[in-house]
Amino acid sequence: MFFAVMKRSVIAAAAASLACASAHAENSNVTLYGLLSTGVAYTNNQGGSSSVKAVNGPMQTPRWGLRGVEDLGDGLSTVFVMESGFSMTNGTASQNGRMFGRQVYVGLQSNDYGTITLGRQYDLANAVLWSYESATQFAAYGTHIGDSDNVFNTFRVNNTVIYKSPVYDGLQVSGMYSLGGQTQSQSNNAYALGLNYQRGGLSLGTMYEVVNTPNSPTNQDGAVVADYGFSSPFVKSPGGAGVDRQRIFGAGGAYKFGALGVSLLYTHVRFDYLDRTRLGLNNAEVSTTYNLSPRLLVGLAYIYTWGAYKPSETRPKWHQINIGADYFLSKRTDLYVTGIYQRAAGDAQFAQIYTLLPSSGRSQVSTVVGMRHRF
Repeated sequence: MFFAVMKRSVIAAAAASLACASAHAENSNVTLYGLLSTGVAYTNNQGGSSSVKAVNGPMQTPRWGLRGVEDLGDGLSTVFVMESGFSMTNGTASQNGRMFGRQVYVGLQSNDYGTITLGRQYDLANAVLWSYESATQFAAYGTHIGDSDNVFNTFRVNNTVIYKSPVYDGLQVSGMYSLGGQTQSQSNNAYALGLNYQRGGLSLGTMYEVVNTPNSPTNQDGAVVADYGFSSPFVKSPGGAGVDRQRIFGAGGAYKFGALGVSLLYTHVRFDYLDRTRLGLNNAEVSTTYNLSPRLLVGLAYIYTWGAYKPSETRPKWHQINIGADYFLSKRTDLYVTGIYQRAAGDAQFAQIYTLLPSSGRSQVSTVVGMRHRF
């Protein structure tokens, strides 16, 4: 009799435990996702030589990740993302070999009060302005020279707290603070404010960001390290000094007229160097996309970059044209072709399309044909 009662008790406890686990599972959701993108690129002039090579991620870089949401009740949820980048040409990890180098964060999301996340994350220059740049729409590596404004997400920010408000009548406010990792308050830290507005076919965004002593050799545990300045001619002064402070202001807008989309983007970036020189750099971009059919998107963009070094009064300029076409075989798979032309002007002596070496003359052309798949 005793053993029969015990047996029934154990079965009841196991059933209750399974019911609790089932109820808990219904309130949680974890998703495995990823993106594969590769292609072949031709460049007419890298250091005086042409090249044809396989390229990694010309239309969004490859990644895989996990994202999850747990419903805590009363409009409150736990959220997390763990995202790893890798190269399709050789299989190695991206972002200087980090396991979750693209982003990794955890946070709380409230329907009433907004979302706060902590970890390695995208900065607000990218989060607020990326949709207004042709490089993220159709133009592969056709970002502003050196990605000086980080709209193309060259660097991420470590040790970062980001807050995003709920959306009120299409308006959302965001704020970011990246701790420096040391007791000195100005040692390799970053902070930013952003504003987005969405109503119907209209989208607007603006932001301001400050990054102090990025990639500081004395503070490699700070906000921006290792991946800072990839393919950029601006992270060193003409005399070879590093950046003491980078300030980024940007504003963009887009409107959809049925199949036609038009985007405008302006950014101003100021680099203050450790040798007390500085560079003020401006990027102005206008781009348009058109859906020739539900499967075929074409795009065209013009970018003008101009700046001035102080105190030398050197004034470099660059013109860039992006053209592209994207054909969707399905919702997850597409084929694309992109052409990029960049021309140095003013006091600029070379062109340098993103990811490429500088040209030996004042112009550079690159074309990419590739394939992308999402899962």
